[in-house]
This record gives sequence, C-alpha cells and structure tokens, in this order.
Amino acid sequence: MWRVLILCILTLVVHQVNADELKVKSDSPKRYVVVKGDTLWDISSKFLSTPWHWPELWSMNKQISDPHWIYPGDVLNLIMVDGKPRIVIERSKPALKMTRHGRKSRKVNPIPTIPLSDVMQHLTEHQIVTLGEYDNLPVLVGSERDTVFYKQTDIVFVNKKLVTGAKYGIYSRGRIFSSPKTNQTLGLELNLIAKGEATQSADISQLRLDDIKSQVKTGAVIMPLPADDLPAYFLPEAVSSDVASEIIGSAKIYRESGLNDVVVIDGGSEQGIKQGHVFSVFQPGKIQFVDSEGEVRDPINFRSYDRIKAYFVDEETQKLPNVYRGKIMVFRSFSNLSYALIIDIKRPVRLGDELINP
Repeated sequence: MWRVLILCILTLVVHQVNADELKVKSDSPKRYVVVKGDTLWDISSKFLSTPWHWPELWSMNKQISDPHWIYPGDVLNLIMVDGKPRIVIERSKPALKMTRHGRKSRKVNPIPTIPLSDVMQHLTEHQIVTLGEYDNLPVLVGSERDTVFYKQTDIVFVNKKLVTGAKYGIYSRGRIFSSPKTNQTLGLELNLIAKGEATQSADISQLRLDDIKSQVKTGAVIMPLPADDLPAYFLPEAVSSDVASEIIGSAKIYRESGLNDVVVIDGGSEQGIKQGHVFSVFQPGKIQFVDSEGEVRDPINFRSYDRIKAYFVDEETQKLPNVYRGKIMVFRSFSNLSYALIIDIKRPVRLGDELINP
C-alpha cells in the first residue's frame, strides 16, 4: 500500500516538474536581433511555447541580470546547456549621449515587457474605488471665479483638508462594474480630468488647477495622484490553477477587443490576482438541446414557446467545448477588479469570456 502511495506521489511530482519546464518552440530561431518596438513578451513568444516563463530562460544567463536591460541592436542566441535552453547576448555598440550631469547614457531606452504606451493611460489616468470610498472622497465645491467650468490656474475650493503643497488628481465618475455571477458591485472607475496642487489646507481647502484634460466643474472628486514612476518591466507568471476570472469590460467600451487592447476583469488582490498574472481566455462552450428526433436547437434562438416546451419535453442537454481566444496579462490590480492587456490573440476577445490558468 505504501509503495503504491509513494509511486503515485512521485508520478505527480514528475508530472508537475514536466509541466513547469521551459518549452522551446519547434520553429524557434537560433539567433534574433532586437529591433525598436520589440517587447520582452514578443521576443519570448518567438522562442518559447510558454512565454510567461521568460525570466527563467534569461535569468540563467549572468549577462542578463536585469532582463529589461536589452536594447535594439542586441543579438540574442538560443543555446542548450545540459539539455536546458538558455539565451546568451551579443551587445550592440551603444549610441551614447551626455546627460545634464555630465554622464554618458544610451540614446535609446531598453525594451519593455509589454508596450507601455498601450497601458500608460490606465496606469496614470484611472482609479478604481469602492462606492464607500467614493462617498468619502473630497469634493470640488466651488472656486474664486463665478463660473460653471474651471480653467488652468483657477483656485478651486475643496470640502476637506488637504496636504499643502501636495499634488492631487481631479476625477469624474465613470463606470460601475458588477460581478455577472453574483451581481455584487466590484468597483467604480474614476477618470482623471485635471491635476492640481493644494495651496491651503482647512475645512474648505484651496487647490490650484495646473493641468486640465477635460471639463472640470463642481462635484468632481479629489484623490492623491498615483506615483508617476512607471515599472521598468512587468514580471509575468501563470496565475494559480485555483484562480478563475471573467472579462467584464473593455477600455474602448466595445463588445470585442483585439491585440494590445485593455480589458477589465472580475477579481483583484482580494482574490489573489496581482500584477504580472497571465490568464488564458476562453469563450464558454454553448449549451444546446437535442430532441428525440435528433434536431439540435440553440437556446439563444428559442422563441418563448420553445423555452416553455423545453421544461416539459425530455431533451438531452449538450455543452459544446470552450473555444480558445488568447492570453492576457494583468498590469494593474485593485481590491476586486484588475486591468489586463491582451498579449496574444487567436480570435477577438469578448465580454463574458472566461479566464483560467494558462
């Protein structure tokens, strides 16, 4: 009995090890020259079937202690050492420039993990809060000028104490997201419409508007600005197999999204979802009925009569297989919601698509 149990455990361990091994693609290049516009994800996808494992592939090489320090013109060579893949790098001769401190630095920036330009807005210009948090935020209640809309350099009044000299964001109310399964409110999206600096702190504080992006008027809420130091790179990893999610929104407010589009997913830090988590996206398999005569009917196309009849007629229910759509990576996570970027796509990603371990 013990021998059987030990054998089963060893089998599971070996299976897990194999599942976690780096998988080099059969058509992987042996040599690749980095070009402007590349991302670490793009390059890893050329070499690996499981590109979220790129830190393992590159961390084996002491030449790449920081994987994001790879520049256009560098040459990456794929080799095998003791049966394991690794990448060695041939550095290109850097084009240097003088900084204002008299130091030399590269003229080009290292390539990022993902295209930062596609997520920049959602790193800096959007916030997610609970409805309770929203109700307690400071509110813009007026200004020194008698006007409906405020302009650059206006001094506006805020109904709570602020930190004098601190930078704040002025936000308009955006979309409310709810869980499709439980109907529970997950969060409220706030959109940045202006920036300002607190010039006086009191029960009614004063704030100078420095950067206006869209119309600012009474009723907007105030929050401290998030740190503007963007991450140099995102460290991708497969999400745990016991974490599942669903796409509940898109940045462009379209039903379908494509490569490098941003989507909103159900779940955040409280559900164990964090920055860098990679999910596979699947369209849920359709449910259909097969009657006694073999006729297949899709419930979506049921008439009212069909829906009633389905309760009384003995029919076999069939669920078609889920359909793979692509992969996403979380780049910003809140309590119960997250923003994610579509990093691989086979078919358009839609609202309601399911997210599971890749």
